[in-house]
Amino acid sequence: MRSRLTAAFAVFAIGLAPSLAMAEDVQEQLRQMQDRLQTMEDKLQATNDQLGAANQRVDEQSELIESSGLAEGRGASSGLGCLVCDWRIGGWVSGSYNYNINDPNDANERGGAGLSGTNLGLFGLYDPLHPDHNSFAVDQVWFEIEKEISEENRAGFRADFVYGKTAKWLNGGGAWGGLSNDTGFFDDSALYLHQAYVQYAPPVGPEGTVLKFGKFATLIGVEVPGTIYNYNITRGHVWNLLEPIDHIGILAGGPIGESGFDWALGGVNGFRQDDADRNDRKSVTGHLGWSNDQFALGVNGIWGGETQAYDGDETGTVNLLAKWTPSDRFGMYLNGDFGWMDEPQGTNLDPYGWGVSLAGRYGITERTGIALRGDFVKDEDAFILCGGRSGGLTNDNCATGFDSSAELDRAWSVTATLDHLLTDQLMIRGEARYDNVALKDLNDEIYYQNSTYPGDQDNQFTFFVEAVYNFNKFIGD
Repeated sequence: MRSRLTAAFAVFAIGLAPSLAMAEDVQEQLRQMQDRLQTMEDKLQATNDQLGAANQRVDEQSELIESSGLAEGRGASSGLGCLVCDWRIGGWVSGSYNYNINDPNDANERGGAGLSGTNLGLFGLYDPLHPDHNSFAVDQVWFEIEKEISEENRAGFRADFVYGKTAKWLNGGGAWGGLSNDTGFFDDSALYLHQAYVQYAPPVGPEGTVLKFGKFATLIGVEVPGTIYNYNITRGHVWNLLEPIDHIGILAGGPIGESGFDWALGGVNGFRQDDADRNDRKSVTGHLGWSNDQFALGVNGIWGGETQAYDGDETGTVNLLAKWTPSDRFGMYLNGDFGWMDEPQGTNLDPYGWGVSLAGRYGITERTGIALRGDFVKDEDAFILCGGRSGGLTNDNCATGFDSSAELDRAWSVTATLDHLLTDQLMIRGEARYDNVALKDLNDEIYYQNSTYPGDQDNQFTFFVEAVYNFNKFIGD
């Protein structure tokens, strides 16, 4: 019996031995893993200690910089990389070619420089931004830079620069250049500053109010110097003969709650972009408008003394503008001006002028559209040709009184423009335009033809081609 128990125990021990050996191996592996985890924990703690020490040194250095007064300078330096992060930057490059069916040539020599200015006619009654017949032109290299304002960022600025033929004519008096400035200089390298102002959103007063100080675009009218914002390549007679372009002064404005109404009121040097002011009087400009998703209505105006070195002879312009945009493909406007002057320079005259323009554009496709514009201007007591619209009857024929030979009976034009996007950023346009001018009590033949001087036509046909590359996209994101 005892021998059988001993044999059974021996068999059990022999079977248990491998299991005991395996348990010892598992325990050894667990011990090794615990040792490795402890080593990793020690290293992690050492790393944390090093990071803590480094952060403490950074904090100490920051406190030292602030206490030494270097924090502001360092911030300006380190922020240069994001200086323009919240700026809105845009612009375009445009060039054109035009041909006048009257074919004015070298014998006209307006201003003594061959073809220069021949499209303008005898009194410059044409878009001065495209003055030269049968010529290619670098019209506009335009840059727009703006730091917009908001409740979080209440201060900003805007600047618009233009280089090229447009700048040459704006420097020469803008839309008035053809009437009073020498048009005989070839120049496609001029530079003009259209806008440059600081803007501020005050924390008090009506919400959305913005203050501008500097040079800003006029409130009056619908057409502007920047070509991409117009339906047509050229500008009409209403813009050319009755409206200012930009002013220097201060302007406040903004929405009136959520009513759809908005307002603006400012004081400026004058009707023109004068610096310095041409007399001791300032002019007042203002706007009141209403708009919704499809309609916009506005009343705009400017009034003040505009005569050189003379505080009297106040002149004013009232502008009425209505826009209708029922869809992305169709838009139109009706724009009207009335300008007047009070008994200039001791005369009993009451010169005034008025004009109206109607225009619209229809998108035939998403990338192709057609625009039409008609405009008409009327003059009384030489308000336009003798300078009443911009400061007194100062021309030689008008300085001592009224000269009826310089009074417009009418000036009108019809313009058709076809535009097409070759790419999202490149637009080409073609345009045909007819102009007709009649003077009161004077020969109407003021437009040049062939070698006839000063002119033998009261009308002209001109054709234009324009290419515009927009730094941003005309369509698309």
